[in-house]
Amino acid sequence: MRFSTILPLMLALAAAPASADVYKWTNANGETVFGQFPPAGVAAERIKTNAPPSKAAQPPAATPQERLKALQEQQQSQHEQAAETAAQKQQAAARKQNCTSARNNLAQLERGGHRRVKLPDGTVTFLSEEETQQRIEQARQHVKDNCD
Repeated sequence: MRFSTILPLMLALAAAPASADVYKWTNANGETVFGQFPPAGVAAERIKTNAPPSKAAQPPAATPQERLKALQEQQQSQHEQAAETAAQKQQAAARKQNCTSARNNLAQLERGGHRRVKLPDGTVTFLSEEETQQRIEQARQHVKDNCD
């Protein structure tokens, strides 16, 4: 099909209203032609065209205020997510530090250290064997609670 045939076809289809019929036929030169009105005495084939979507089917365009509000909500959500991620990282770092301290404390107690303790009034005392075992159990629980 040559350009001279395509251009009138495109113009005819573009200018035709949505409900207009489109026909296809072959002219005297053997070229296929499309148009809204076929010539008299020529066998023309009617071509079905799809109607354009109705205006009611299209969602209404968002106003600038609605788009701005949606953007602000998106930014707020991203900010909250970033803050939550930062808090989770901080908690993970604190948990890791607590785990290290708990393991060090348990190791020290199991080696026999920490038997001498300073009381709140400033005096120093020594732990009994029973008190030492209680502190070891507490240290094991801290390791269990703070370490993976």
